[in-house]
Amino acid sequence: MAESTARRRSRKKTWSALGDVTGKPSDYEIVTHGLNHMTGETPLEMGPDVHGNVWLKKYRDDIAIKVASWEGFRDPDRVTYHSYVKMQDVQEAYIDTLLTSYTAQDTSDGRLSNECLQLLLTAMTPCRYLGHVQQMLSAYIQQIAASSYVANCASFQVADQLRRVQRIAYRTRQLGTEHPSHGFGSSERAAWQDAPAWQPVREAMEKLLVVYEWDEALVGFNLVVRPVCDSLFVNQLSRAARQAGDELDALLLENLYQDCERHDRWTAAAVKFIIAEDEANRNVLRDFAAKWNGHAEAIIASGSEMIAAHVDGLSAQGIADDVLARWAELKWQAGLSGDA
Repeated sequence: MAESTARRRSRKKTWSALGDVTGKPSDYEIVTHGLNHMTGETPLEMGPDVHGNVWLKKYRDDIAIKVASWEGFRDPDRVTYHSYVKMQDVQEAYIDTLLTSYTAQDTSDGRLSNECLQLLLTAMTPCRYLGHVQQMLSAYIQQIAASSYVANCASFQVADQLRRVQRIAYRTRQLGTEHPSHGFGSSERAAWQDAPAWQPVREAMEKLLVVYEWDEALVGFNLVVRPVCDSLFVNQLSRAARQAGDELDALLLENLYQDCERHDRWTAAAVKFIIAEDEANRNVLRDFAAKWNGHAEAIIASGSEMIAAHVDGLSAQGIADDVLARWAELKWQAGLSGDA
């Protein structure tokens, strides 16, 4: 009898894939662990010389950072598909209520000053182009991530950025209907492609689109360029809109910035995990960050001027200082404080 009991106790649990665990894993771990089938000697179920396998080996498995197993990483927010849908359903209901409330008043967009309209036309409505590029870059990080723990974080980031594009497009249409002579909905592509203030952003994004090494893509986009763009064109733009008398867009952007803060949290956690796996990774990550810092600084300079130019009392230097401080905080949280 005692032998039978001991044998039962020694049997592995159904969650033994997580290693030598002492308790039942969380719902997050149960639905996330080990779901990436594109790993192993030949990740795709084809020959090793097939283009997809060659690509994954070169740009994911043979990269500069060294991590023994990504299965130890955890999203600090422990987001699952179920929790994500519930969370964003609440956020979308909030924005729908905002839009309905302000539209019902029939006063919001019609009372905006010319200076405020110029701010929105210059710095907000062109962001649907920025959002689409961010979405593509996030999707690449997701597509070749070595673990479902990381891939899921990037997947939700993609969805968040699509959400932002949709809401900005909706507001663009509303503003265009209320102010048909201002160019809302028809001038943003030219601004994105040709306006001098947008070119540092566009240059950085286009160069990131051809970074194939997964580690550099993660650092260059998620730790350097993305948080700077989010801080400028979501957080700082929200503050500027409020100062210009546009409470609706201020509240909308504040809501969207909650997504950006979640992106910052998982990015910092991923970088810290990489360093914990191998201390030599720290200098590799710093080198990648340093490569993209110049682009981020140029974006901060041009973006700060763009936003401050259309709002009385706003200082471009003040905007830039706040963005730099938030960015420095993110790098500190990621374990890369200092010159990198």
